[in-house]
Amino acid sequence: MRKIAYLFVLLAIFMVNACSGSPETSPENTPKSTVAAPEKPVIAQSVTPAMRGKTLFTRCKSCHTLEQGGRHKVGPNLWEIIGSEAGARDGFAYSSAMSDTDIVWTLETLSAYLENPRKYLPGTRMSYAGLRKIEDREALLTYLAEQTQIANDEAK
Repeated sequence: MRKIAYLFVLLAIFMVNACSGSPETSPENTPKSTVAAPEKPVIAQSVTPAMRGKTLFTRCKSCHTLEQGGRHKVGPNLWEIIGSEAGARDGFAYSSAMSDTDIVWTLETLSAYLENPRKYLPGTRMSYAGLRKIEDREALLTYLAEQTQIANDEAK
């Protein structure tokens, strides 16, 4: 019994010293390092809207292709989508809502559609919930416009 009481006393003394900090381990007596901390790396280039748009387009890749002559997937190929008529791509079976509309895909109509496809065009089969943030839609459309420009340059 005495041994257990003695162990508790030693444990209590140890705990008091550990919590209060003995002079040997106090912050004032801790040796200071003379080696400077490494600096954080500097990012050489900031992320452009087109780069952000390319990243956002990865969400679209499961259903759409973007390259010239790309195949249709669950959604149509989007090569040169800006300036084209909605529901008019050959070889793709559109919903009647998309086929019967007279929408021309401009940056404004695409932005409105991508914000909430089912609200913008009730009856569309596009199951994507939408890009709510305007910055995301603008970045994605910048990327798509850049790809469209490449297509226009190659056609010349």
